[in-house]
Amino acid sequence: MKRLLLFAIAALMASCGTNTGKEAPVNKVADVPAEAAKTVEKAPSERDGYTFTTTFRKDENGDCDAIVLNCQKGEKCQQFVCELIWPKGMNWLGEAGEVEEEDINFDGIPDVLLYLGSFSINSPMEYYAAFVWDEASQSFQEVETYAGLPNPVIDTEKQRIVSSYHDVSGAYNEDIYGWKDRTLNLIESHVEEAEEDE
Repeated sequence: MKRLLLFAIAALMASCGTNTGKEAPVNKVADVPAEAAKTVEKAPSERDGYTFTTTFRKDENGDCDAIVLNCQKGEKCQQFVCELIWPKGMNWLGEAGEVEEEDINFDGIPDVLLYLGSFSINSPMEYYAAFVWDEASQSFQEVETYAGLPNPVIDTEKQRIVSSYHDVSGAYNEDIYGWKDRTLNLIESHVEEAEEDE
């Protein structure tokens, strides 16, 4: 009986994949460089959770000469003073001081736009101050040139900022700005001269 049992075990072992002269197939994972195989985890951005408030600074006559923007997150606070082109009576400001969160440098992180108001004698020209989020310093940085752009429009599709206005001669001007090395630069200008009355 023992012999029969040993014979059955030997036969079973032989049929279950002992060496048959062929190598058993091995499931191989494609060779991937170690650098590519690692998933790089970015440090979480500190951008989320900010609140924005504005106050109006007045001159000695009681007119508003600047808008102060406060960017607050817990104990962390950044304050920016945005001088207006000329002092304005408080009742002229309209919606000035409103804050919008929009990605103006096209890096996928919301930035901040502060509406400074409409300042013009000939035709309406709206102005904004802009503050982009800088991941390296984990803070907002003011875009100095932005406050001087009349009627800026953010062209997300072409990743550019378009400023358009009529100058004192009536000519239509269009200036196109693009980002390079985290700086907003003029890349194109177009002027359509005003038609002269006959």
